[in-house]
This record gives sequence, structure tokens and C-alpha cells, in this order.
Amino acid sequence: MAEKKRERLQCPYCENEQVFESYESIDLTAEPDLKDRIMSEEIFTMTCEKCGKKALIAFPCLFSDMEKKMLIWLIGGYTEEQKAALDQDLMDSAKNDDEKEFARSYKRRIVGSINELKEKLIIAEDELDDRVIEVLKILCINEVIGQIIGATLREVRYDRNKEGKKYLILIFEEKEPSMIEINNQMYKTVKDMFMDDIEKNTPADGFAEINAFWAKDLVDNSTAGLEEEDSDKLN
Repeated sequence: MAEKKRERLQCPYCENEQVFESYESIDLTAEPDLKDRIMSEEIFTMTCEKCGKKALIAFPCLFSDMEKKMLIWLIGGYTEEQKAALDQDLMDSAKNDDEKEFARSYKRRIVGSINELKEKLIIAEDELDDRVIEVLKILCINEVIGQIIGATLREVRYDRNKEGKKYLILIFEEKEPSMIEINNQMYKTVKDMFMDDIEKNTPADGFAEINAFWAKDLVDNSTAGLEEEDSDKLN
């Protein structure tokens, strides 16, 4: 069951103080209806009782999904000390070697924003490996880098439309987002080429930071290389 808490927060617009109800943990298997509220950002939205404006509150929360065997910590702007404490808590919660092995069987992630959390949930719903998706992002950016010179790329996000087509959305500071359609063959090519490096660079214990920085470091230091015919499959 979801564990809630109430705290007094200040409106970032008018500084009015009011009670906001957040969650300390959410079990998506036990309460799947909360997933829609996560994806719509409803549970993160505080509406000011005074000025009526809305603000997103990325409160620290542990999201678990028994069916997907996944644990995700959302903790905005976390420090290395905070992450280390969460990692230690995870290991301390395992009372014996069997429980520790069980914990390791789960996909354990830590994210710093609501958008990252939503993306991880979409990737899991599509039964894809978020590590492969992050590497695929880096490779696709490298392929189109000449087309985006002069624009500041802020973020690359995985998503899909109602028809099930998968996209990488390139979000810029100065212009409208653009999309790169991806397919199963592109995903398989990257997975086949980089899985050894992916496994080596995924922490065995604790919550892994699987993001653009992790993927870029992996690709830059990888001994794998895309052959020309493999590279063509990314276009």
C-alpha cells in the first residue's frame, strides 16, 4: 500500500503556506491506478489555495513494481551522500544472502526528476531495457549532431504514440522539439553490440544512475564498435 505523509509547503509564486499530501512509497502492483496519476503528474501537483497557481513538487518517494521487478527512487537534486544512504538502506533491509540476492534481481534505479521517472515507467511498460535506450540515445545524437549544431540540446526523452510507434524526442532550449523514430531492429542492434559493456557498467548493488552521463561514458570507453552496416540500421 502507498505510504502518505502531510507537510506544510510554501507556494513558489505567492509564498502562501499550506498542507500538501505526498507519498513516501508507492506500490504500483498493489495500486495500479496511481500510475495514471503519476503519468499525468497529478500526484506531484500542488494548487495554491491563495493564488490558484500550480507547482510541481518532486517529493522523495520509492516506487516499486513487483510484476516488473523494479524499484525506482525519485529524489530531486540528490547528493552522493543521500544516494549512498539509500543504497545502504536497501542492503540493510535484506536480512540474509537469499534476500540480498532477491534484491539484486530487481532493476534498481535512482532518478532526479519527474520526467525521468515517467520515462523509466514507459520503458518498463514497453518491456525494454532502459540501459539500452540510454545508449541508443547517445548513438542517435551522434548520427544527427551535424543537424543540431547551433542549438542547445537540453534533454532526450523516450516516448511512444497511441499507435505504438517509438520515438526519441530531442528537446532544445531555442526551438521546438524534434523526433527520431526508433524501431525494434535499432534496439536489437544496440543491445547486441553493447550488452557486455552495459552489464560491466551496471552496479551490482544499490540504486543505479542510468542516464545520459552514464551512457556517454559507456559509449566513449566501449571496446565495441558499430560496423558500417550496423550504423546504417540506426538511420
